[in-house]
Amino acid sequence: MWRRFSHSFQESEFSPVKLTRPAIAVAAAALVAAGSIPVVHHVSASGEDAPAVLSAAQSTVQSSLPEATTETTAPTETSTEPSLSETTTSGETTTSVLESSTSVATTEPAPEGASKPIPENADLTVDDADNTSGATGNTVLELGDAPRAMGGKNQRWVGILQRAQSQWPNAAVRVHSESMGRDIPVAVFFAQDAQGKRVDNAPTVYLLNGAGGSEQDTDWVSQSYKELYETYGHSGANVVIPMEGAFSYYVDWAAEPPVEEGHLFYKGKQMWSTFLADELPNAIEPYMNADRERRGIAGLSMAATSVLLLAEHNPGFYDAVGSFSGCAATSTPIPNFFVQLTVDRGAPGKMTPEHIFGPMGSDYNRHYDALVNAPKLAGTGTKLYVSTGTGLAAETDMPGTLAKRFEDAGLNSSDAFIKGSANAATLILEGGAIEAAMNSCTHDLLVKLRANGAEVEHAELRNVGTHAWPVWRDDLKKSYDTVFKSALGL
Repeated sequence: MWRRFSHSFQESEFSPVKLTRPAIAVAAAALVAAGSIPVVHHVSASGEDAPAVLSAAQSTVQSSLPEATTETTAPTETSTEPSLSETTTSGETTTSVLESSTSVATTEPAPEGASKPIPENADLTVDDADNTSGATGNTVLELGDAPRAMGGKNQRWVGILQRAQSQWPNAAVRVHSESMGRDIPVAVFFAQDAQGKRVDNAPTVYLLNGAGGSEQDTDWVSQSYKELYETYGHSGANVVIPMEGAFSYYVDWAAEPPVEEGHLFYKGKQMWSTFLADELPNAIEPYMNADRERRGIAGLSMAATSVLLLAEHNPGFYDAVGSFSGCAATSTPIPNFFVQLTVDRGAPGKMTPEHIFGPMGSDYNRHYDALVNAPKLAGTGTKLYVSTGTGLAAETDMPGTLAKRFEDAGLNSSDAFIKGSANAATLILEGGAIEAAMNSCTHDLLVKLRANGAEVEHAELRNVGTHAWPVWRDDLKKSYDTVFKSALGL
């Protein structure tokens, strides 16, 4: 049985950096350093099993297209519509998008890594966890009551959609999953052209959240609505974001989660591969009057693995795939350990990788190892965008940058400096170690993809960057500019 870890990529806005979590980050860094030992299986450029020596991460962009026009560091701060702009308060922190000026001044921003820390002894049950509404088949219904986030409050994305309606037509809906026996909340943004006119027969871009997801308000809408709108708001593409699946890896699990009914994160059977590749598109694409032949998918952190698996198991189904800061491998010791660190946060002391992937190295596990299955992407026509940082701190991770953003959000300079410094320490220590591990995984993936002839249209290999939202917002824009726009015919 795996040892229980109290782990997160983020720090709470109310608590100092805990010693246990930096210790885990240090352990992760040690595991990265150990990546060259024989226990880790690397793939040589020839595609054979002999260990291949990989050089240190290059500060480079590898692309068959012209370089993107967007910057690779901090996301653009200028909003296209002031009344809907995002107030950024930390390199890893944003206030609620579309909040009034009063709420921005009085609401503490939430840190922005892949997920938020879960306090020990936290109550992970919610009163409205049962969302079996009676919808059947491929039914798409109005969402109704907003799902609950940690602490019992409404998930933030629902309110953001409501306030953005006049700018970008959207819908908060629920889509029934026969395989999971419940309705899944989904955010839908309808395609519109440069003049703001709705577009029928448009392609669809699916975005998957990272580990904490909407259940911790660390979803694409809550953390990057501004960038979503600037990138896709007038692109002529639909955008669909499933708003459940925290700590799930978005696959069909080998076993049911070992939790009681009403759990905040694990609400029942976990059959995400079936839902995402079959049930969801067959329901939502007709609902949007979308083109059934053009679609792309992207995901960050945990979901960066998931989107690769979906493309590998459904050849040609996606025209474009974006994998941001992920680890493709799951079936060898060190990547499997990273999976343990992630899933344990969903149900501390109960969840193990075996519940999701079966025994490490088993046939079931290897079926859901995106590095093992990478050759399946060759010859499918699917174009890939892959990205990683090195774990070295970027400008957006520095205390001064973070303090200024807290100050801009209304904190006095002294409090802003304290909070900015605490967030910077978390990012540099924990986020840096996590991203360094993802860097190693990403280079392994690129070797195998290219050795087998897969179309890596753009590899964004940054010389800096921690495991944090500023780089993923940048990835959203850059993946559109370099891969998704042309692959989807936009």
